[in-house]
Amino acid sequence: MKTEYFWNFIYTIIFLILTAFMGFYLWNNHLYINTLNVFDFVILSLASYRLTRLLIYDKVLNFFRDKIVNSTSNSGWIQSSRYFLTCPWCAGVWMSLFITSIYLYHDLGKFLAYILAISGVASFIHITITLLGWIAEERKHTLKTLKKEEKLKRLKSSC
Repeated sequence: MKTEYFWNFIYTIIFLILTAFMGFYLWNNHLYINTLNVFDFVILSLASYRLTRLLIYDKVLNFFRDKIVNSTSNSGWIQSSRYFLTCPWCAGVWMSLFITSIYLYHDLGKFLAYILAISGVASFIHITITLLGWIAEERKHTLKTLKKEEKLKRLKSSC
């Protein structure tokens, strides 16, 4: 457990160093974060959402995620990495740093962010429609159950 805390600390330091480095780079190149408009914010938010979902949930990265998550090792960095790969909030912060950095750093980063954002919208639509389908099926089932119970009550009252 102590080594896990150590590695959590190390990951935090790495995150802060990367954030500071990226801030310094952007400041030196006059690429200020306050120049981002609402459209950029929406694109980055959707891209971060999709990239996080890809890392945490989607099967396409199972080969990578399963090696760490299913590892029997109790070493600190494995435990910290395991937590990182199963926590959407933790991974989301790192993915946000990653996608924002490449978005501001290179035009290909913008292209990647657009692809991830479009994919994020499609994923969100799919999840929403699936949820609506489940709700509709549950209500249909509830209605059938209520109708059966009502029929039984009528039969009992007619007897």
